[in-house]
Amino acid sequence: MDMISDLPDCILLHILSFLPTKTAFLTTVLSRRWTHLCHDLQHLHFEQNQFRNRNTWPDLFFIVNWILSRHKAPPIRTFRLTCILHKCDEHTLEGVISKVLGPNLEELNLQLSSIWCSDLKIVIPNGVFSCTSLVTLCLNGGCIKFLSPSSSPSCRYHLPSLKTLQLYNVETSVGNLEELLSHCPALETLILESVCQSRKEGQLSICFPSLKSLHFKSYFGDALRLLLVIDTPSLKRLDILVVEGFREIRVRNLHNVEEASINIAKQSFVLEFLVELCRIRILELGLLVFDCLPEALPHRIPEFTCLQRLELTVSWFDTRYIMDMLHKCPMLKLLAIVFNVRKYEMDPHPSRKWELPAKIPTCLASHLQVIKIKRYYESRDDRDFFAYVLQHGLVFESLDIQVDRARAKGFPEEISLLPRSSKACQINFCWI
Repeated sequence: MDMISDLPDCILLHILSFLPTKTAFLTTVLSRRWTHLCHDLQHLHFEQNQFRNRNTWPDLFFIVNWILSRHKAPPIRTFRLTCILHKCDEHTLEGVISKVLGPNLEELNLQLSSIWCSDLKIVIPNGVFSCTSLVTLCLNGGCIKFLSPSSSPSCRYHLPSLKTLQLYNVETSVGNLEELLSHCPALETLILESVCQSRKEGQLSICFPSLKSLHFKSYFGDALRLLLVIDTPSLKRLDILVVEGFREIRVRNLHNVEEASINIAKQSFVLEFLVELCRIRILELGLLVFDCLPEALPHRIPEFTCLQRLELTVSWFDTRYIMDMLHKCPMLKLLAIVFNVRKYEMDPHPSRKWELPAKIPTCLASHLQVIKIKRYYESRDDRDFFAYVLQHGLVFESLDIQVDRARAKGFPEEISLLPRSSKACQINFCWI
């Protein structure tokens, strides 16, 4: 204890900044000095679960306001709040946010839910979107909404320092979101997940020369017919899921993307992305892609000359789809096939037989080292596929199959006896 007490205040405050605020305040039992330090905290983290006492929930906002009322200089730099809201908390929360806003606030993280009041809407104070020092902004909760600058003369969007923006289940309009993004010139990480839209038509543009990571998940219904434009020349990581809601998607300048996860329900949109991802190194194609891409003509799928890792999520073992993708990836080192079998869904081509490829995929003869099969579900012509890759995989090192022991029925023994061209090749089974 003496060694810790000898440390200067700045170091102790730095240590306390990694702790939840409740835990930091528990140190006040040590001495008056720790009480003084807690009132100087620049990083505040409140999580409602930490204040639960047996089966009772204390008034979290009373505690938050009590701490804020006694807070001294220096100013707050980080404010994180995770809680469940009641109807009476609406204006209290807005007041708390207004108190922590200041010229030195760098991170604001609100994780909110309202399970007891489904119609509760928390309007984020306008000052949040004009906080010039803010570097990270995270808003998560179906009860959150933000207004258009035109709704208030004092409201304007201006976030010149913002590098990370995360919006989950936030209610706004296409126009407001578009305008907000246009006032974040330094943005590097953008996460938009299930952001509610209140207009049926419009355009959403994600155009940032500085953006390095984009995570976009949309579950909009057919009622919305939007245009999505993505133009991000510095982007390195892309994760996109689109079910419905867009009449058109235009993508440009994705040539620097190194890792991407694509899960889109429409074939033309999928191809739009794949054509732009010419230098991709790691690619995941989700189950929605499996519903549409196998029907595309092979010449429409571009060649990925730099791709080293490919993950395909499938409902059944479509060897034609898998082989078509192998032909497009001459430098591929690892192939992962993930089964996601949907109930009552049947193979649409039950009579289709294994077709021996006219040409051995380049990657199979020179680069492919590992194939991983996750949650394997027995399908037609899968054994022919395994026999083929084991026979022609000249640098093959490992075939790893995750399989349900109850459904195996001699499958492991049968595969283990297949001949292999690579002496280093091992076949491994993992039971689920």
